[in-house]
Amino acid sequence: MVLFRLLKIAAFFVAVFVVETTCFVATETAIKPTTDYFVRDALVVHLGPAARILTEEFYSGRTNFITFQIEKLKTTLSLESTYPGNTANAKSNRRLQQMFVACESTTGEVVGFAEVDARPLGGNSDDNRINRSYMYNLAVDKKWKRKGIATELIRACEEFVTEMHELCAENRLYLRVRSCNDAAISLYKSLGYDEVDPASISLTKEDINSNSLEEGELVLLAKDLPIDAECEVECEVE
Repeated sequence: MVLFRLLKIAAFFVAVFVVETTCFVATETAIKPTTDYFVRDALVVHLGPAARILTEEFYSGRTNFITFQIEKLKTTLSLESTYPGNTANAKSNRRLQQMFVACESTTGEVVGFAEVDARPLGGNSDDNRINRSYMYNLAVDKKWKRKGIATELIRACEEFVTEMHELCAENRLYLRVRSCNDAAISLYKSLGYDEVDPASISLTKEDINSNSLEEGELVLLAKDLPIDAECEVECEVE
């Protein structure tokens, strides 16, 4: 009986996987087009495929077929609960959060994902109640790595932060990465990110390592983003 139920669950997740293969392609909302892919704001229909990519990135080495499907379902539900277009989040978080996907140009298949928002990472001081922008859940389908997709997703997050900078304490984008992930750290540093002491923003190493999908110790990186001339004038006037 138990085996029968497990087989039914497995069949259900296989069916879900087959359905979650493509995304809607709307050229008017697409940004950063390239020959092979484009980056755009995520739609609800993108969340299932994005969850698969995230689960493969963070859980593939720690799961079997059944537990992988369970983790993918949990990730999907988590993305849906925090999706910026969600009615519960629309009023309070819409301008402070965004999800981006990279889609294959011909089929619209989701091949990459990233999120950015101004949530606090932790800590108990008043300094941690102010808005700071963090990028997280950056992942690219393993078949699409080394094509510049991660870089374009990072740039989309940076542009979003620059546009909503007036709602944050600083025009800076933070991220966390495993200290042993030399390839990722090299990419981030090539894009202008530097390691930051958590204490400089009233956080601890425990705060930085909390609620992470990644194994291993994490480090905090940050990049100061440019402010356009119009904004500089407005800030000086204020």
